[in-house]
Amino acid sequence: MEGTVTALFVIGCLVGCLCTAFSGGRWGRLTVAQVGSGVLSLGAILQASSFSVAQLIVGRIVAGLGLGLITSNLPVWQSETATRDKRGMLLAVSLSFLILGQVLAYWLDYAMSAYASSVSWRFPMAFQAFLGICLNVMLLFMPESPRWLFQNDRHQEATDILRLLRSSKGVVDETALANTVAEIQDALAIESEQKGWMDLLRDDHVRSRRRVFLACLLNACQAWSGSTPISYYTTVIFEDSVGFSRHLALLMSGFLQIWFLFASFGTWYTIEKLGRRRSFMTSAIGMAAVMVVMAAMLAIDTTVSGIVAAVMLFAYQAFYTWGFMGGIWCYGPEILPLAHRSKGIGLATAFLWLSTFVVIEIVPSAIDNIHWKTYIIFAAFNLAFVPMIYFLYPETAGFSLEAVDLAFMDRSVSPVKKADELWKRIKRGEDVTLTGYVDRKEGGGQADHIEVA
Repeated sequence: MEGTVTALFVIGCLVGCLCTAFSGGRWGRLTVAQVGSGVLSLGAILQASSFSVAQLIVGRIVAGLGLGLITSNLPVWQSETATRDKRGMLLAVSLSFLILGQVLAYWLDYAMSAYASSVSWRFPMAFQAFLGICLNVMLLFMPESPRWLFQNDRHQEATDILRLLRSSKGVVDETALANTVAEIQDALAIESEQKGWMDLLRDDHVRSRRRVFLACLLNACQAWSGSTPISYYTTVIFEDSVGFSRHLALLMSGFLQIWFLFASFGTWYTIEKLGRRRSFMTSAIGMAAVMVVMAAMLAIDTTVSGIVAAVMLFAYQAFYTWGFMGGIWCYGPEILPLAHRSKGIGLATAFLWLSTFVVIEIVPSAIDNIHWKTYIIFAAFNLAFVPMIYFLYPETAGFSLEAVDLAFMDRSVSPVKKADELWKRIKRGEDVTLTGYVDRKEGGGQADHIEVA
């Protein structure tokens, strides 16, 4: 029942993401996120006022629905408003604030654990409503995504917002602004025929089907990296697997989140310097190694091995935040074409929450029944991620969102190889853009050669 009540929150997230997908970006990134923050607050109130398990479950599903709407729109909005050289770093910064929220949650739980009455869980759940209201108010002062505005024929408004976003001390590089506008319009022209759900499943000019599949697969991998049980069941792991007392388990969970926050600062640098692919692979190798050591220590089952296992949890959080955590939320909006970004990110985030639901549901039973072998499962998944990312996932760091199309439009080479070639040019300081491409077709077929401006 503990696993089910916890996991039903994620089912709400899944439904929220599917709502984003089926809306097709009709109402804008910020509008949907604002609705989500209101729904999240309502769900928090329902949970905090619960006097039955049924009401608690309803409250968790409603709150999850709100979070699903938020997580399937805000990362896209942030990616579409940021400049290409700061996009990854800004998302990494926002994820540090997400971890700050987790730190607040864990220490709030620890402080309230001293109370014997229901206030020990009602107040933490009610506090979510306050945060949801704060988010809603802040979004009132944010501009809509200029790319969404261009997509909906609000060109002047989109250009004005881009001018504000690109200004430095009141000065705007009009040439750079014009190039950005031209590139967005070129992307829309290339993808103009791609509008419906069936187009999402076709191997079109920009390989939309492949790109949606890559985004969905990568998001599904996050929970199976082991991040989900460590995020949701840290106290349970410290108590049941490592053998700490309830009080010490709560205390260590709080310290783990503080370490998680400090480790996340490293992602601000690595996400752009190493790029997405190298960060993913390095992170997966590190997480696999940590899970193997942790399983071995829990199998030995001594006081010293328990301490080493606890240290491994701290090492895991560092490897996770340096690669998978920031990278996955950043990569989805980057890899998807503009015409399908709302539908694609809704589906991809839904896959993330679906895999999270499955993992949350099985982890308590797995720990009870197979004990330390649970962590071997996650180690095996992490090792499998390395060749998958190496062969399937092209680099997106440093590209404008529109220039990512170039890695998929040239059918003479694999997207991974083409992206690596373009990334090297970006690292040399060359300006790689979609504007100015030459599309040569033979016999009415797909593009077989692309020249990059």
